[in-house]
Amino acid sequence: MCLSYEQSNKTVTAYGIVFHYSLDGEISNPVLALVNMASVNLTAWEPVLPTLLESYRILRFDIRGTGKSARGKDHEFTFSQYADDLAAIMDVLQIPKAFVLGVAYGARTAAQFALRHEEKLTALGLFDVALTPPVEQSEQKALAAKARQLLAAAGEPEIVPKKSWRFYENRDAAFNAHTAHQHEPDTSEMLGNIKVPVLVACGRQDMNLPEARRIANAIPSGRFELMEMTGHGSPFYRPELFASMLNNFKHQLML
Repeated sequence: MCLSYEQSNKTVTAYGIVFHYSLDGEISNPVLALVNMASVNLTAWEPVLPTLLESYRILRFDIRGTGKSARGKDHEFTFSQYADDLAAIMDVLQIPKAFVLGVAYGARTAAQFALRHEEKLTALGLFDVALTPPVEQSEQKALAAKARQLLAAAGEPEIVPKKSWRFYENRDAAFNAHTAHQHEPDTSEMLGNIKVPVLVACGRQDMNLPEARRIANAIPSGRFELMEMTGHGSPFYRPELFASMLNNFKHQLML
């Protein structure tokens, strides 16, 4: 299950880098590989993990330089490298295929994984996604407050983030890890050739909503879902909705 940051210590070596990872759930279930949002480690999936484990075996990992994963070289902080890292981790763990899902910054890595390793995919998930560099984010804070106001009015519980979800072993490396958007172009048009099912979702109160819709429309196999009362970082607003959408998508996987 979701161990605390202090307790979670599984590692795997790929590309000569030691990666912090966790693999949970029934071995008979299809694998769902979750790619972290910016500025969090793998324990940040805690709000959605129990419900997702009803349908999936869950692979989580800290991208190079973040959480408890080693940093590698500065020029390797790219989404394509993060995608290759995930593919290598899957190989070491003998996971032939997975439903790869990224949220926000992590969705960029998931998109690169689809372009570079489609043979390892059962489906692709892009939540809170934008792929154009740079992306305007100046109103996210105000939209987040609006989403939380709506959730409170609807009687929905507030998800209070834990400080440990943002723990890193190396702050400088973590900063470098989150500069990948400065180095790689928009890949949304290339995703039009993806053959596996694609789930694109975004919150109503997220500045990335127009981009997420555009990306979904550019992918023939794409399906778009709008998440009401939800800001950027959707698992932290409506975790049960987030998880139920993925559980309902299980029958779409190309196993």
